[in-house]
Amino acid sequence: MNTPLVLRSTLCGLLLSLTACQLLKTEDSENSVGRGSTAFDPYAASASGAIKLGLQMFNGCAILANGQVIAKGAAPIADYPAQCTDPMAADPTHDAKVTPTARFELMTDTNYFLNQLTLMDSSVNVFKNPKDVSPAVKWITTQSRFKNLDWTDLGQQEENWSVNDLTGTWNREVAFHNARWMVSKSDSFLVEVLDTDGTVRQSITYSRGEFLGESPVAGHTRVAWRVENIAPPLFPGDTDVRDPGASGPLSFPVTYRTVVRVDLVGSTNPFKSFRVTGLKGDGAIRVTWSLLPKEPFLFPVTFVSPQEVPPSCFKDDGTPAVCGFGVEPEIKLSTPKNGQFYEPGETFDLYLNVRDGERNLLHPPAILPSYSDFFSNKTNGLLYFHYNHFPNLQERDISSSYQLGGPVNDLKPWSDLSGKSPFFSVSNHFNALVIEAASLPLFPGLTKASWPNRVPVTLPLDAKPGTYVATLRANRQFMGERVAKGITAFFQVGQSQKTTYPNEIGNCQICHRGVLSLDNLRHGYSVDDVESCKLCHQGSSDTPGRMQVEMHQLHMRSPKYSADKSDCTICHLTKQSAVRPSVSVCTSCHPTAHGDEYFKAKFGNSGTPSRFSNCAQTCHVDKTPSNHILPKN
Repeated sequence: MNTPLVLRSTLCGLLLSLTACQLLKTEDSENSVGRGSTAFDPYAASASGAIKLGLQMFNGCAILANGQVIAKGAAPIADYPAQCTDPMAADPTHDAKVTPTARFELMTDTNYFLNQLTLMDSSVNVFKNPKDVSPAVKWITTQSRFKNLDWTDLGQQEENWSVNDLTGTWNREVAFHNARWMVSKSDSFLVEVLDTDGTVRQSITYSRGEFLGESPVAGHTRVAWRVENIAPPLFPGDTDVRDPGASGPLSFPVTYRTVVRVDLVGSTNPFKSFRVTGLKGDGAIRVTWSLLPKEPFLFPVTFVSPQEVPPSCFKDDGTPAVCGFGVEPEIKLSTPKNGQFYEPGETFDLYLNVRDGERNLLHPPAILPSYSDFFSNKTNGLLYFHYNHFPNLQERDISSSYQLGGPVNDLKPWSDLSGKSPFFSVSNHFNALVIEAASLPLFPGLTKASWPNRVPVTLPLDAKPGTYVATLRANRQFMGERVAKGITAFFQVGQSQKTTYPNEIGNCQICHRGVLSLDNLRHGYSVDDVESCKLCHQGSSDTPGRMQVEMHQLHMRSPKYSADKSDCTICHLTKQSAVRPSVSVCTSCHPTAHGDEYFKAKFGNSGTPSRFSNCAQTCHVDKTPSNHILPKN
């Protein structure tokens, strides 16, 4: 049963071309076929040659990763806004503006390289005609902060419908692409470090091609209009907005959103770094895009020397310690009653810690920070979940969370939604529901509550025997560094004999190696545990990005994935893993497959057929896809 919890140095290296995924030569076994890789991470905390710098801007104001707006202070920025839209508000365009108060600190005598640049302009609840999105397109191309980009050849790319488990509602999005700036490959970004007087102290230019992540499928660069929290369409071409009724645990109003988001993540050349040396007080980072040479983006910063960093982290005995860079999540489990494995129905404890790269705790021993600490930027950079963060900033990597499930040999995509999940799973986004419960009169001051790092878990009575996995992901922003890491811990249930992953997918390390290994991207998990991704990326909707859908979309639509896109053997290690067609899987690569013949099935989670139904049991029972190269066995 799927039972939730109550709350829920400079190093030697040779950079090669992205062509055919030859990203970085590391002289190790990462290009081996099958499962497993040797992670190559020269950029880990203060022991690294440079620190991952993340810069974010929303509606003209620089922001921190937790959504706080950065104050100008004494930074040499002439016309920085005194009031900014709040990216964490339910309606950031119309809600009252906020006065920026946050500081974006950079540590002096430190090397940085640009690893994330996010520039976003959003208009909410302005363009409300679902039958005519041309006013939204006009705003994008003539009024937004990106109006002076070359929008020639902009056209509608696709229309997407997605369902949200939390609300039980659907979102309709019209996405646009092919504008000349969107397909440009020769543009660049000049990054300059300005001191308090506005003098340029350091400068470096990054090519746009030096960033791996730009795909809208992964939530990066995107131009779109969308309407959220509505009922699904009744027929092809249906654009009416209807009340979906109450079908989820949460309820949100119908929202119209128009977005231009430029988001480049994942430097393929982190050896190209700059050093912040001998600076004090307030200054700025100026980023000038070659496509907007007269409209630089300015980020107020405060330069802090290593000696000025307060001892806000902790040693294991509770002694205050100066925080360092990096993030290292840590999982420990209590000893089973029989000393070997947990029995079905047994309750045991997870102990969750989050440390920096110097092994200091980001939080007091045995206590996790409160939501109030998160809102006031007092978590030593540890990031928590906030619902409004997702639709407003459209960024997926914000929450720190744990997941537990198994047995690992049963980790299969959940497609029979009318039945039960093939594996046991529980999760928690570090007290994610606190932010909702705190609004109820019964829970005054809940956001100020601190939470123990000891989490009791009760296994279901019908828990299958085998090896189970607990995962912990931590996201952090500290002194300009934006980093995420995930780890796994395995334990036995019902038997001491270990079971293993199905080993039906893999080979990620063929492309994802070197600094672009999975350890350094997205959630920071190793390719060794890629099949545990199903713990989160499964369920009754497409909201979390179902594995069998999003992985196809992400790679098939990426211009930087240059392998043969009809060769399934690159990722699928067994034939069995590649021959279960469904409407959701096939349309992830072939959006017009069967046209509108199975229109109703696309919007059903249960019944026969649904968009997850196994088409191989009916029409495709004897014939596998003829244009795909499948594993022989």
